[in-house]
Amino acid sequence: MAEALYYKEENQRLYLKGEGHITAILCADLRELIFNRFEQGHPLEAFYIDLSACDYMDSTFMGLLVGFNKRMLKLMKKRITIVCPSSTAKGLMEGLGLTSLVDILEDPVPFPKDMININQTKTANVDLLLHSHENLMELSEENKKKFAALHSVLKNQKEQEP
Repeated sequence: MAEALYYKEENQRLYLKGEGHITAILCADLRELIFNRFEQGHPLEAFYIDLSACDYMDSTFMGLLVGFNKRMLKLMKKRITIVCPSSTAKGLMEGLGLTSLVDILEDPVPFPKDMININQTKTANVDLLLHSHENLMELSEENKKKFAALHSVLKNQKEQEP
C-alpha cells in the first residue's frame, strides 16, 4: 500500500486519515496545514486521526502527532483522537508512550467522503525532524536515550544552517 494522508475539515472537526507507510516524506506539508489551521484561532470540537489502514509510521510522524496534541490541549483544552488504530500503529504508539497522551477509539467514526490527499510538495527539513523528535523525547527517559544521537546530529545541522 502506498503512503497517503487525507485531510478534511468539516463542522469544526479536523479529519486526518493515514494509509500505508506514513513517514517524514509527508510530514512537512501536514505540519504546515495543521498548524496554520490552529493559528486561525477558530475553535475545534475534535481532531480525529484514522490509523486503521496504517501499516507503519515513523518517529517523525509520531512526534508530529505529539505536537498536534500539545497544541490542541493548549488552544482547545482537548486531546486528539486516534480512531481504530491498526495493531501495528497501536504498538508503535505504545512503544513511544503516545497512547497515554491521546484518546483512542476502537469504534469507527464517520469520516467525510471527499477528503483531500496531502501530496508531498515540501521536503522534511531539519527543523521539522528536530521538533518532532524533541516532542517524543519529552515523553520518557527511554525515548531520550533512543533519539539522543539523532537529536545531536539534527541540532548540529540546524546550528550550521545560514
